[in-house]
Amino acid sequence: MTTSQVDLDTATVSRTLRIDAPPSLVWAVLTSPDQIAQWFGQSATFPDGVHAGATGTFGWTDAGDHPVRVDVHEPPHRFAFTWGTPGEELRPDNATTATFTLTPDGDGTQLTVVETGFDTLRGDVAAHRAAMADHAEGWERELDELVAHVTTLRRGGGAVADLDAGTITRTVLVGADRPTVWRALTTPAAIEAWWGHPASFPDGVRPGSLGTFELVGHGLFPVLLERVEEPSLFTFTWGDLGETEPGPRSTHVRFDLVEAGEATLVTVVESGFDRTPAAERRAAMEQNTGGWDAVLDALVAHVEGRAR
Repeated sequence: MTTSQVDLDTATVSRTLRIDAPPSLVWAVLTSPDQIAQWFGQSATFPDGVHAGATGTFGWTDAGDHPVRVDVHEPPHRFAFTWGTPGEELRPDNATTATFTLTPDGDGTQLTVVETGFDTLRGDVAAHRAAMADHAEGWERELDELVAHVTTLRRGGGAVADLDAGTITRTVLVGADRPTVWRALTTPAAIEAWWGHPASFPDGVRPGSLGTFELVGHGLFPVLLERVEEPSLFTFTWGDLGETEPGPRSTHVRFDLVEAGEATLVTVVESGFDRTPAAERRAAMEQNTGGWDAVLDALVAHVEGRAR
C-alpha cells in the first residue's frame, strides 16, 4: 500500500493507490453519502444530493461537522470537494480542496487524491506544514478504510451494530441494475420470496401506507411506509408483533440504492434502538444484526437468480 506524499513547494498532499475493483464501484463508494459514512468519518449529509455545486457536511464524532462544497462531479472519473472548519463558512483561509481521479487499471482502479490550498490557510508556514502533515496521515488512514470497505463489499461482509448510537448498518453488492433491485425490494410478492414474510399493503406501496409483514406462525407486525423514492430510497417504521401500528419502541429502516456500473449497492440502516432500555438493547440488536445478514443474503440470491 502506498503512502501519502507532501510537497512543500506546491503546498499539496497526494496519494495514489490501486483498488481491486472497477471504477464504477469505487466511484459509488467515494461519492454516495451512505457509503462515505462507512469509511470517511461517521456521517455525510447532502440535503440536495451529490452534484457539482452541492453543499453538505462530513461528520466525525470527535471533530464535529465539517462544511463541504462539491466542486467537480464527473462520474466515474473525477470528483472534487472543498471542506473547511466546523462552525465556519468556507473561506480560502480555512478550507482546502481534495480532487480524486479514478483511472481503469486492468480489472481494478488507480485512485489518486491531491489536496491543495494549504498555503492560503491562516497561520504561518509552520502551521501550514503541520496541517499538511496531519492531512497526509489522515489520507493514509481514510483511504485504507476505503479499500477495506470495498474489499468487504466484494466479499459480502456482515451487518455492523453500533450499540451507543442504536443503529445497525449493512451494505451488499447486488449483481443487477437499480430498477431490478428496486422491484425486488418494494413488490409484496417479491418481498415474501426473499424475506420469507408475507407482505401486505392494501393502499399500495406509497408514502403513508400502513401495511403488515407476517411472521408465519406468530402473527403480524405493522409497517408504516414513509419515503418511497424510486429507484433510490425506501424507508419505513415497523413495530412489534400484535400492534396495529408502530408503537414507541418501533425502529426505523432505511434502504439506499446506488448505481455501481451494472450492479447496485444496497445499504440498510436500522435505527431507533437507543430508545430500547439498555438492559435489553444488546440482545435486540444482536437478533436483528443476524436477521439482516440472513435477509440481505437472501435478497442478493433472489435478484441474482441463485437458490437460497
